[in-house]
Amino acid sequence: MPLVPPNLDDRRFDDLVDEALARIRQCCPQWSDLSVGDPGRTMLEAFAYITDVLLYRVNRIPNKAYIEFLRLIGVQLQSPSAASVMLTFSLSLARDSDLEIPRGTRVTAQRSGEDEPPVFVTTETATVVAGSTQVDIRALHCDFVEGEWVGKGSGMPGQVVTVSQPPIIAPSGEDTDLVVGVEVGEDEKLESDASAVRFDDKTYRIWREVENFSNLEGNQYVFKADRLQGVIMFAPSLRIQQRDDEVPQALAAVPSLHKNLRVWYRRGGGMSGNIQAGELNVLKDQIPGVSVSNAAAATGGGSAENLENALLRGPQQLHSLHRAVTARDFELVAKRASRAVNRAYAYTKAAHWSYAKEGTV
Repeated sequence: MPLVPPNLDDRRFDDLVDEALARIRQCCPQWSDLSVGDPGRTMLEAFAYITDVLLYRVNRIPNKAYIEFLRLIGVQLQSPSAASVMLTFSLSLARDSDLEIPRGTRVTAQRSGEDEPPVFVTTETATVVAGSTQVDIRALHCDFVEGEWVGKGSGMPGQVVTVSQPPIIAPSGEDTDLVVGVEVGEDEKLESDASAVRFDDKTYRIWREVENFSNLEGNQYVFKADRLQGVIMFAPSLRIQQRDDEVPQALAAVPSLHKNLRVWYRRGGGMSGNIQAGELNVLKDQIPGVSVSNAAAATGGGSAENLENALLRGPQQLHSLHRAVTARDFELVAKRASRAVNRAYAYTKAAHWSYAKEGTV
């Protein structure tokens, strides 16, 4: 049977009035007129009504508390997703030289009514090669924020910074949706496989986004993000028992003291980006001799998750499978890994060969 939450105070208006009248008869016997028309009785009922409303609120937990409870089990409200579309940039006449369509070129629809039409931004630089008249480029319904300064490293675990223009869009399949860079000092040396970017004549190491700070597989330069709120969280520290002492230890790397922190991110998204085919034909960033259109509709735009859905999703996520132990577990993980997988069959070698190494799936 389902768990029924307790009623913290089940008294109602009539109960409060009866309790107050009983107290008056006990403590104020000279108050003899307790009829409905008595002014004192009217004031008593007014206070009973206010108290009844307060008791009703006592049995309701504010949304902020629900969100904090979800956060404790690692569940965050999902940020809005950005609609995606393939745009075709066309030339009126073929050229003898290449024409570059810059990354970040903005395209929108004709305005109708008072509402501003959604703006799409190209995700990469493309080139209309000489002799050709068109090129296709993917675009997203969002704004690009490039290298926003969000503070300096504290050198301490658990540092939290916030971007100025949330929400950051939900992952679109590209690593550039959210990039966090920490300044590299002149005396520091980057590893050969480390990712970095140059900005304002400084080098920034690119840190990797993770769901949590466990099982980092050797890469300690990681962070967590609440994309809806625009919050970037670096690794906290835990007190770990070592012999007879408790030693505080950071779960991953933390930004060095006084090093600049910058964020490159895409913000916006939402349902309004789901535009029909042929409607995206206005270049906000004019390119002479170039027109634009979308042969297919823009799809994938979604609103930010509401609290009601998160309350249903939270328990499902908490009890979902995150590791594979049995052959059946491997099948479930394979089917969840991609929508292209419809059926999966896993078996242990030991089930088919007596001399096989145990545990091989």
